[in-house]
Amino acid sequence: MLTISVKNFGPIAEGSVDLKPLTIFVGPSNTGKSYMATAVYAVMRASNLDFDVRWSLESRQANMWTHSPQYLEGQISGGVFSSLEKWMRQQVGSSRDIARTRMSSLPNEVYQWLHESSVQQFDYFRTDIVKLLSDIHGGSSSFLKHGGEPDNFQLHIHQENPILRMEIQGLGPLWPSSEIDISNVYLPVVPFSSPYVLEGQGRDQDIQFWVVIANYFVSAATKSVLAKFPSHSYYLPAARSGIVQGHKVLSAAVVRQSSLFGTREVNVPSMSAITAEFLSYLIGLDRRMIVLESNGALGLATDYIENVVLQGKIDLDESGGLPTPDIVYETESDRFTLNETSSMVSELAPLVLFLKYLVRPGDLLILEEPESHLHPAAQRQLARGIVRLVNAGVKVLITTHSDIIISQVNNLLALRQASPEMVEQGGFEPEDFLDPEQVGAYLFRHSQKLGGCETVPLEIDPDTGIDEDEFAAVFESIYDESIALQRDRN
Repeated sequence: MLTISVKNFGPIAEGSVDLKPLTIFVGPSNTGKSYMATAVYAVMRASNLDFDVRWSLESRQANMWTHSPQYLEGQISGGVFSSLEKWMRQQVGSSRDIARTRMSSLPNEVYQWLHESSVQQFDYFRTDIVKLLSDIHGGSSSFLKHGGEPDNFQLHIHQENPILRMEIQGLGPLWPSSEIDISNVYLPVVPFSSPYVLEGQGRDQDIQFWVVIANYFVSAATKSVLAKFPSHSYYLPAARSGIVQGHKVLSAAVVRQSSLFGTREVNVPSMSAITAEFLSYLIGLDRRMIVLESNGALGLATDYIENVVLQGKIDLDESGGLPTPDIVYETESDRFTLNETSSMVSELAPLVLFLKYLVRPGDLLILEEPESHLHPAAQRQLARGIVRLVNAGVKVLITTHSDIIISQVNNLLALRQASPEMVEQGGFEPEDFLDPEQVGAYLFRHSQKLGGCETVPLEIDPDTGIDEDEFAAVFESIYDESIALQRDRN
């Protein structure tokens, strides 16, 4: 289980969440739901260390590339080089399966170097998280608790298996070092397990070759610690319908707008990095990118959202010769551009496009206020679609003010206790069933004691679902008010 905790972050004085396949944030406005969602997003985005190794055994030349070159600054010492070379040659000479070897069985000097180098990568990982949060919120001062000091900001990441403990304390030098465990990590499959690599062509080339091999092992160790993190993460912000309706106008701006990593010069009025990236994804979609199989679980879940919730298809139209394709909505009778459709269609169109062109099983999808512009009946149907996405392998985090979505999720949790007759009568499918272990729910609320907002984990009851009485309190208040007005009239 992965836990992310924050202190003095935006309106949140103190909060902690355990990420599940379906994670739900509820609570009044301005209590930090979106802030916590961006913290999750920044951690996940920073964890995508896309290492790649390219080499040629014939020329014995090898090099390593990463989008964050600073991860490879450490140099392997002569003693580590000698130990690794000797050990590797022994393995190749004995025809052993190197990929079935635990890293802890490496020579001690080599293992210690690998561990220290992996910890160093996580130190850079922490730096990236702070930078991403600053980019998302428009500067570090914007995500500090109001009136708080930079040194009071904290973000902790905790994972039990494999062990990962990382702390960010303040915005200055990062300390203490991260704690990880790579002892049970298996060495990666390597393309040099043959006697051919024993034929040296000069000491300098050999050193270069083995240095790259050692760094390859470091990347494998790092990725193993992050194995349970999503491969890719996508954030669909609130007010999507307005953004999408104006995406043609905004697309001209976003191509000049800074990306999440600040790679382009900004020549237009600033927009949030989340919005800019969301638009960048939309205007970068290409029909040739679609690889979603309609008969797979994710394809079927996407079909459900289109056919049942939208009652039509969402796709791209590149026939107009425009710099960016039109987003169109097709029904059995006609075809419409988004400016001709309801706000519900505009709200859900980017979700469908992300599912068709970008999101894959194992990815994280953060969806703010999925109920926006949806009729209550459509909210129920979308809740069912979200559960189907979870069962298709997509990790989903939603922030919501909808009691209807929560109630529908509770009903799907209760399906496990329902009779076959009830399941059939309700028209439920196996992909609608939701296990309580798949769900985590948190209430965000103001705390006078903490002087800010806090998160409270909500109990997931196998029979009744999410134990959340915030909406019930509102309904009770409305009912009491109605009774009082009626008595006043009488």
